[in-house]
Amino acid sequence: MIVKKMAVGYTQAEVSEYLKEREILPNSVSMIEKELKKLRKEFGAHNIVHLFVILSKKGYL
Repeated sequence: MIVKKMAVGYTQAEVSEYLKEREILPNSVSMIEKELKKLRKEFGAHNIVHLFVILSKKGYL
């Protein structure tokens, strides 16, 4: 959900607010940053844009 929201233009802070509004935990900006870092490492992405390209090609976005 984090990556999908960011792929359409949400910032990390906006994703955090989105999660908070829906009472989804954890929902902190720090958690979002950690999750994105974990995904970048898992998929071998150099940055967030590279991650989006990789996930898009794999059909996740």
